[in-house]
Order: sequence, then C-alpha cells, then structure tokens
Amino acid sequence: MINVDLIIPSIISYQKYPQFQKFQKIQVFQKFALPAWTGNWFPVWYNLKNLENRGIKIKFLNYQNVKRNISKIVGFDSRIINNLIMKYGSVKKTLKNGILPLLKKLNKRVDYLIYFDNADSTGQFHSEVLPYVDFYFKKQLLKDRSLYSENLFGKRLFTDFYAKNYNFDIRSPPNTRDEFISKFKDKIALSWNFALKDYRYSNLLSRFFYGFTRKNNLKFYQPSKDRKLILSTNFTIKSINKLIYFQRNQLLEILKKKYKSSPNVSLGKIPKKIYLLTMRSSKAIVSPYGWGEICYRDFETFIAGAALIKPDMDHLDTWPNLYKKDETYISIPWKIEEWSNTFSEILSDEKKLLDVARKGQNSYQKIWTNEGNEAFCNHFIRMITPK
Repeated sequence: MINVDLIIPSIISYQKYPQFQKFQKIQVFQKFALPAWTGNWFPVWYNLKNLENRGIKIKFLNYQNVKRNISKIVGFDSRIINNLIMKYGSVKKTLKNGILPLLKKLNKRVDYLIYFDNADSTGQFHSEVLPYVDFYFKKQLLKDRSLYSENLFGKRLFTDFYAKNYNFDIRSPPNTRDEFISKFKDKIALSWNFALKDYRYSNLLSRFFYGFTRKNNLKFYQPSKDRKLILSTNFTIKSINKLIYFQRNQLLEILKKKYKSSPNVSLGKIPKKIYLLTMRSSKAIVSPYGWGEICYRDFETFIAGAALIKPDMDHLDTWPNLYKKDETYISIPWKIEEWSNTFSEILSDEKKLLDVARKGQNSYQKIWTNEGNEAFCNHFIRMITPK
C-alpha cells in the first residue's frame, strides 16, 4: 500500500468568511481538514475506496497537524494561504514567511512533494515554491507554454488582450517575466478543475453536513425547447480589479442595452435560490471569465440543462476538458465589438441551443459515472507517482 498525505486548508478561511475572525484563537476550528467541505478535494475524498482498492491510501492533514511520521509522498494545497493571511497580512508575505519555510522543511523530510495551486487563473503562479517541490499542479494552463516567458498585463492572456486592444489606462509596465517558471517548467502540469467540485448542495450549512456522505444524488434538469427564458446572464458589474473584470463588465453592459426590455432574458444579480431556478428555466446561460477562465457557473449550467455561452476557451488546457466549441459550449470572441451581432445569431438558432445543452450535460454527467471515477483515479495516481 502506498501512503499519500494531503495537507489541505482548515474548514474556516478567515479571508473568505471574515465573520468568523472572532473564532481565530479557538484552535479547534483550525484543526479539522474536511476535504468534501473545502471543495477542491471532493473527487479524492469521493474516490477514497476506489483509490485504496488500487493500492493508494490517502490521509488528509491540516497544516497545523503535520507530524514527524508524515508519509513519503505529500501533497500541499495552496489555499492554506487563506488560513494564514490574517497572520501575515498579504499573499506575498504569507508565501515568504508561512508557506516557504514549511515547504523547505517538508522537502527535507519527504521523497516526493507536490504543490497543488488551486488558484482560478491560467496565469497566476506561486513560482517561489518551484525550487522546493517535485511537481506543481494547476487546474488550467496555457496551451502555448512559451507565453509564460512573456510579460503579460495582469499575468493573464485575456487581461493582456484587453489592456493592449482597448486603450486601458495602465501606467505601469507589464509584470517582469518569471524566470522560475522558465527554469522549472518541466515541473508544471495539470490537476483537475471545478467540474469535480461538490455541486450537490448550495446551502452552506447543508453542504457541511452532507459533506460527510459520499452518496451522489446530484439532480440534473433535462434540456427543453419549452423553457420560458431564452437567456440568463445573472452576474454583476464589479470594480475591485478593472482589468480582470473588464470583459465581464463590458459584456453585461452590452447585454443590458440589447435585452433590457426583453421579458425572456434575465439580467443582473439575483438571490442564489432564484438564480438556480432561473438557470433551470433558461435555454442558454452566459458565463464570462472572472479571476480565471473556468467558473462554477459553467458546470451549474450543465446541471441545469442549458446551453453554455462563454468567451473562447481554445487558449487553455484543463482536465477534464468539457469545453468543446459548438458542441458542449458556444464560444463568443474576445473582441467586444463583435458581441452584439454574435448574440443575435446565437439566440436565433434555438435548435442549436438545445443540441449544445444536451451534449454539454451528457459530457458532464459522464465524469460522475463509474467510468468517470476510474478516469479520475488514473489521473490522480499519475499525479502522485514519483517521476
């Protein structure tokens, strides 16, 4: 039996849930490592027995519970930064003073150390850790790896595109190219994306309690030509990072101008419960990029049985790759000036919307079948096997 220890975040992230800061000194909240509740680790937890039948014994640890008898193969989740950021004050300081010292210690104690970067973007890297780990896994990567050696505005290909093509007021130069990525590029590979998150429950409390059961009772809604809404685009304009949210904000503004008087188009932010009901009543759903290209909304769309409309995804690699252009999703160009005509064409072909909705949902359903579970186990075993 091969033992693998996975060091994952505690159940409370004070960055994500600042209302829990008052409990920061109560250490019991920091001791638990619940893989189903923290999201990224759901498929591993879900397949524990399958992996054990394949000779892989998984143990989940919290960063505070790393003991001397740690296994020789260790995975480390980048989201631990969220647990430590209140102590160190910024991501950069947390990496330097909290994460790197721990990784250096682990590097001396284990045979195979893996870093799981669970950030949303193809471009963002914690490259400082590369010298101290054997492999560095991300949910998504640029197909053209040479782009990681270039200076990109916003460290993302799509932000660089909008910065250069739409007279963006950026007075500082692009970020200096990252020599670590060039030097250690052979350590970088794909993990798995948000498709394998636990989408069974949306309520925070119920998600916690149902996180203790491996019963997959995910409910899919059959695509239909009789749905009352032709389109839903239920997101809001954000200003916290104008470059990252430029595409999203421009897209919503254009759709509001084009469809604000249409009774069969849902626009803007709505409560989560109504949001889910709206998705199930929609023939098509728009899912722009956020901090990264892949969004929860993509897979919520597959579950809801609607056609996914999304900015073109041909520039990235991901696993599982459910982004098949004009088959499982309908792509729109990155160019803003083409959007108005593009949406008119897309929404005029309801037969195609229904076809894409069916194929998208079918492709997503397959990852939760026995065959899909087997594919995940094979992928995971390759990841944790020393090269």
